[in-house]
Amino acid sequence: MNHSAVPRFPAETPRFPARGFPRTEADISFPRRKPRWIALSLTYRLVQVARWIVGDRALLRFFLNANWICWRFSYELSWQTFGGAFRNTTYCVSDDLLARWIPAGGAVVDIGCGTGRLCHMAGRHAGRVVGIDYDRTLIAQAVRQNTSSHIEFRVGDVTTALPGEQFDVALLVAVLEHIEDVDSLLRSIRTVAPTLIVEVPDFDADPLNLVRRDLACVWYTDADHVREYTQPVLEEHLARNGWTPVEWERRGGMMLAVCERSEPGEARSLVRAGEGAAQNSNV
Repeated sequence: MNHSAVPRFPAETPRFPARGFPRTEADISFPRRKPRWIALSLTYRLVQVARWIVGDRALLRFFLNANWICWRFSYELSWQTFGGAFRNTTYCVSDDLLARWIPAGGAVVDIGCGTGRLCHMAGRHAGRVVGIDYDRTLIAQAVRQNTSSHIEFRVGDVTTALPGEQFDVALLVAVLEHIEDVDSLLRSIRTVAPTLIVEVPDFDADPLNLVRRDLACVWYTDADHVREYTQPVLEEHLARNGWTPVEWERRGGMMLAVCERSEPGEARSLVRAGEGAAQNSNV
């Protein structure tokens, strides 16, 4: 299985959202006595025997790696089974957020746009949207599917695909974790837009990631990632390249920051000031 492949999902289906999200206590409550699950009971007994034979540490490594594999297949199959209904629950960026940050009739650039899903979401609020991506195959698919005259797609990066152009908002969703030279990309975006919406996988969303890393198990989210992100690491990358986060969101294992353009030194000072205030409040 190619972990870095783009999942192929079917047409939008109402099955997943028809159930609705848990909004009340009743939606996430259940009886104390659960139906007996024989497979779980047998597994507990087998685990006790395995602990005695191989030891806790070796068994833990086995379960962590098995958990990663099962999670990966479950995630991809959920994309294929529920399509956009599931996909929309796994990202922080939403129609409401874009409506708040995109000026009416403004211009948006989506960097690493893939097949253009976010371009069309942004297109509901923007007067002009440009999606760029290195992958010619994905851009070709985006062009074939596009029926909006105010949305266009180009092959290239920030420096080659946007000569002298300016935008109100730049989108950088599920991209930064794939990029080795983060500084060049973030500084290039400063030249084309004053507002950046960046979203990355949230390493801290799963506490078992700390255990996986300590035991040298598989702990990256995707085989194509060159790093994972915690909030302090993302803040540091943004600050040293002249971006100041003004809003944070976390959902579905992802972390989003809305940033405003500033001078690199100024942004770093604001981050340090925020850290100092947080430390003082804990004293």
